[in-house]
Amino acid sequence: MKSKCLLCRAELVSEISWGSLFMLEKERVICVRCASKLSRIEGVVCGKCGRQMEGSDKAIVCEDCQKWAVKERQGYLQKNIACYAYNEFAKDLMTLYKYRGDYAIAAVFATPLKRKWMEMDKDMTIPLPISLERRKERGFNQTEGLLHLADISFETELRREHTEKQSKKTRKERIEQEQFFFVENKIAVQSKEIVLIDDIYTTGATLHLAAEALIKAGAKSVSSLTIFR
Repeated sequence: MKSKCLLCRAELVSEISWGSLFMLEKERVICVRCASKLSRIEGVVCGKCGRQMEGSDKAIVCEDCQKWAVKERQGYLQKNIACYAYNEFAKDLMTLYKYRGDYAIAAVFATPLKRKWMEMDKDMTIPLPISLERRKERGFNQTEGLLHLADISFETELRREHTEKQSKKTRKERIEQEQFFFVENKIAVQSKEIVLIDDIYTTGATLHLAAEALIKAGAKSVSSLTIFR
C-alpha cells in the first residue's frame, strides 16, 4: 500500500537524493508540494527569538526583543529557536491540529523538531502546559502531542492557571499579561538547563512568563524551541 500525503492525500513518490540517503523514508509524511508551502527559517535570524531577519551575518535583535529588553522580565528566557515562519499555510495547519483535534498533523513537524532539539544544550525538556480547563476543551495538550510523535522525552513540572485564550488577546495584552505559571516541584528544576517546547512564538509573552517561573524556582537557564515564529 502506497503512502499518501497527510495534508492533501496525494501519493508520496520516493525521491532519491543525497539527503534521502541519510533519512528514513518513513519520516516523509507530506508531499513535496505541501512541504514547499512551509517557510523554513534559515540564514540570518534574531539572536533572541529566532525570527527570520534580513541583513548581515552580525548579531541582530528584532524589534519585539528590543521591547522585551526594557521590561522587568528581561533575561529570563535566553533565546528561542524556531523551525518555520508562521505564514498562512502554517496557520491553517495549526487550526486543524489545535482546534479540530487532527492529531496526525503533529507528524509533519516531528523530524524538524527532533533535529533542532538535538542541537540544543539541555538537562530537561518541558512542554508549555495548558490549563486543566483547556485540556478538557481540546482533549489533549498540543505541545505534548508534538513531543510524543517526535520521540522526545519530557517532564511536566510546570503548571498553568486558566486564563482567556491567547488568540483572543491583543498584542499589547499578551505582552503585559501577569504571571500565571507555577512550578510544582522546585527541587526537580534547580540548577537545570531547561528547554521549553511550544508550537508558536508570537510576541513571546507566554514563553517569557514560563521562563520567569522556572528561573525563580531555581533553574540555571531557560531557552525555548518552537515550530513556528
